[in-house]
Amino acid sequence: MAKDKRKKVGEIAPEFCLIEAEGKEVCLRDLLSENRHVLIYFSQTEEKRRCDRSECPLKENLEKVMNLGVTVVVIDPDPVEEHKRFKHDHDIKFLMLSDPDMTAIKGYGVYEKVDVHGIEKEKIVSTVFLLDPQGRIVQVWEPKVIEDNIDDIIKTVKKLRGI
Repeated sequence: MAKDKRKKVGEIAPEFCLIEAEGKEVCLRDLLSENRHVLIYFSQTEEKRRCDRSECPLKENLEKVMNLGVTVVVIDPDPVEEHKRFKHDHDIKFLMLSDPDMTAIKGYGVYEKVDVHGIEKEKIVSTVFLLDPQGRIVQVWEPKVIEDNIDDIIKTVKKLRGI
């Protein structure tokens, strides 16, 4: 990933409109209209594969953040149907948005080009953005998996929200 393309702390988060698991369009401006902090997790597909019937680190950790009054959004290039199935199978409460064309992913600069058997492909770099209620980026993390940074994310949210 070209670090200079990734959005940075202090910048206004780029607007996006993507489709969520139930087929409804969700835009960042709509999420910000709730006057809450917004956590956007650009996730690699592999993160969801770590979930089984009894345990789902993605769900468990992101719901901790939701319980602090933060709107949580996961964005990846997977199809809407896959998100719908995943949400149902794991009783997921946070938003999962499909970005098959990688429009938001590229807009936030959270991808890199990799060579796979001589073919150049674009790959998501797992990145978490925490936005204030006005849409300004207040913190950025690059976890391999969400639990790598969850304690710091929770600590930061509590500090910002005065909890």
